[in-house]
Amino acid sequence: MKKILAIILVIFSVSSCTKQLEKFPQGKLTEDNVFTQPNDFLMAIDAAYLPLTNRFRGDWDWDNGSSIPRDWVIGDVMSDDAVKGGGSLGDQEDMRRMQTFSIFPENNNVLGVWRFNYKGVDAANTLLSQDGSKVAGLDAALWKRMQGEAYFLRAFYYFRLVINFGDIPLLIPEKNLKDNSVRTPVAQVYEQIESDLKQAMTLLPLSYIDNDNYHRATTGAAHALLAKTFLYRKRWQDCLNEIAEVEKGNYILLDKFADNFNGAGERMGEIIFAARHESGKTPSQGSVLNAVFAPQGKGWGFEIPTKDLVNAFEPGDPRIAATLFQAGDVYLDGTNYDPTWSPITGYNVRKFMSNVSPIDDGGVDFIYIRLADVILWKAECHANLDMPGDAKTDIERVRARARKYAANPATNLPAVTTSDKTQLLTAIQHERRVELAMEGHRYYDLVRWDLAKTVLAKAADADPLKGIHDYGNGWQTYHQLLPIPQREADLLGLKQNTGY
Repeated sequence: MKKILAIILVIFSVSSCTKQLEKFPQGKLTEDNVFTQPNDFLMAIDAAYLPLTNRFRGDWDWDNGSSIPRDWVIGDVMSDDAVKGGGSLGDQEDMRRMQTFSIFPENNNVLGVWRFNYKGVDAANTLLSQDGSKVAGLDAALWKRMQGEAYFLRAFYYFRLVINFGDIPLLIPEKNLKDNSVRTPVAQVYEQIESDLKQAMTLLPLSYIDNDNYHRATTGAAHALLAKTFLYRKRWQDCLNEIAEVEKGNYILLDKFADNFNGAGERMGEIIFAARHESGKTPSQGSVLNAVFAPQGKGWGFEIPTKDLVNAFEPGDPRIAATLFQAGDVYLDGTNYDPTWSPITGYNVRKFMSNVSPIDDGGVDFIYIRLADVILWKAECHANLDMPGDAKTDIERVRARARKYAANPATNLPAVTTSDKTQLLTAIQHERRVELAMEGHRYYDLVRWDLAKTVLAKAADADPLKGIHDYGNGWQTYHQLLPIPQREADLLGLKQNTGY
């Protein structure tokens, strides 16, 4: 079956959850009429990045999972950091079902996770199936780099698929693995991810000096992603070995935490890998999360931070102001933030938001991996290897950056001093929560730490009308994996995950 690379040119305007669309012509490129010119290869590798972005895709077909990626629904709304929000209790009911662990295989968020990542896999495979060395005018160094990008991106998408669904169809054309009706065991999927990343490391550059390419995969990103796969498999020393390679790069912790999320620091050294967004382009290249997360009346009001998250920040911690809006803050447009804009909790997301018009054309990149995240992986590995001194040094690197701009640096955010392993791991878990809040990590952390069943248990004080502490009957062990989307299971004959 021929693979199709679709370049969809669309732009839209939106003021609420009801969309008015202005559609531009769609052009389709197939293997019969592409990969004859150097630019064909550039278009192909750019297409492999698109599923990472939060750009508008040309329609709002939520039921078919085709609107926007759902990383934040899984990572934040399914955790104790956020509730669904939206215009009403029934607005995007499938999101609410994720939050309450009433998850059915027909859920459109589940379908979205599956589809976006397999679109990325297919796009990467499309490029890797070509031989650019035979194309006149295609620079050999550029062709080498594009292959490295494709290997990295395929690994990235497969990592997201395997942590969400477990055994999955593994499609690797160069190994003649083309049967999407067979679920490959997790261990074999990880072997392929590791193989792809090691291949990418031999092909990718250390960095990009031009602004047009700053968002592309690097050797540092490949080492970081491999480190993350080892972290999830509790291979602590292997994770540390890869982090040591990351730290050989020119990555730094920015002086100001907030600059990672307001557009100011996108090229300044902390971000290791992110999805690129630019406002003011036609067709739109901006982030629609700018509208999704904006307060009711200004946007759609989803992804509402909880009081539990607010309470997790220590007194004087300046990171809270860069993470969310609350009473006393000034909103993006210069007006005083009004807590009634968020009637459920009185808070709204600030990370990744920008003051632009139209509101659905945000210009802030969405971060997948940054140095502070990696440093806290390092702390976790050191703690689990009974190296408390090193773990405390790692935590202090992150806390010292926050302390510098604390309300009272002399007393706020004191250094972690315990050497007790359990207490140290608790301190690391706390630090990850406040440092990385609303970046899509919290739920996955709770699951891999074996804390989900406790933190997301059925709560006596649950408020179903607002979603506060409403985890339904609570997280159960089978929720470690999402269900295989029903339409995919039916179409391909895939066996459903246990519990669904």
